Amino acid sequence: MEPLVQQTERFSELLAVSCGSLVSTWDAEKVRRALQWARYLLHVYRRFAGRGHGRVREALERRLPARGGPLGLRSFAALESGDARLALRLLRNRALAPAAVRALPSLLFPGPAADHRDDVPQSRLVLLARRGSALRLLCRLGGDAPRSALLRTHAELLDARLHELGGADSAAARKLLDTLWTSGPREHVLEVTAEALLREADPEPAQATDPAGADETQKLLSWLLESPEVLAAFCRHLPAKRLASVAGCHHALSHAYLDLLTTWATRLHYDLQKGAWVPTKMEDMSWEELCLRLQSLCHAQPFLQEEVLVTLRSRKALDGDFEVPGMSIWTDLLLALPDDA
Repeated sequence: MEPLVQQTERFSELLAVSCGSLVSTWDAEKVRRALQWARYLLHVYRRFAGRGHGRVREALERRLPARGGPLGLRSFAALESGDARLALRLLRNRALAPAAVRALPSLLFPGPAADHRDDVPQSRLVLLARRGSALRLLCRLGGDAPRSALLRTHAELLDARLHELGGADSAAARKLLDTLWTSGPREHVLEVTAEALLREADPEPAQATDPAGADETQKLLSWLLESPEVLAAFCRHLPAKRLASVAGCHHALSHAYLDLLTTWATRLHYDLQKGAWVPTKMEDMSWEELCLRLQSLCHAQPFLQEEVLVTLRSRKALDGDFEVPGMSIWTDLLLALPDDA
């Protein structure tokens, strides 16, 4: 076990220095050995990524962050793309020695004879390059970039980062998401979260997530549902139609969203002079917004409409089953729903 941990630690250090000026002393042979080292660790990843090898992954996870710093390996799952990351950094590093530069293309793209091998980095390298290029292009476009393109790219990058943190242990993923929430623009974090949760249900095959993406989606969903502050902000500030679409893809989220809506409904009281339901406090949800969100759920999916009706009818029965408007908010909410509900 210890030799494997040490091998991984040393590669993490090598990955970190591949961004700097030290590569000016590398020759073609050293680049070849570095890529072979990365491919060996790719096989290690594939060997221990499955169930039953938790101790190996935990041992590596404990030691990796201390070696290589932020530019090195950050998790066991990062071994899967270690060769592609090393190659991409070398391709971008102008300090790389000329002899190594000339040898690098043939080392990365050995030709048709190697197309059947699954340890060559072409596909992983192309994916990383596309993500990086897309992000730089969107950043250069600034305010001219389509909002949907920016959100989709950030959602893909978030999924990739969650995958790198991998493993059954979600503590690292939760730490990352908590950091984004506390330090990033919160409105943008909420929008990217919604986009990432919608990607699993993307109807376009070319844009849909791969089956492995379900693990990242589950980590994101668990963080959202287990963080009351984030969940409340998510369900309060995202547009009603957008949120209904996300809820339609994830039953656990639809239940949590509907629970929050009923809680916010109880904070409204009926003003006899105005003849309307009004918030008790300024920060409470208004009657109009509450109706809009419930109506959007009813329009989104049949099962969501059924959930809304069952919830409101049960609350109405517990509240006295009044039929006269103004007596029970549940009666009035039912009356405010679409005619076909």
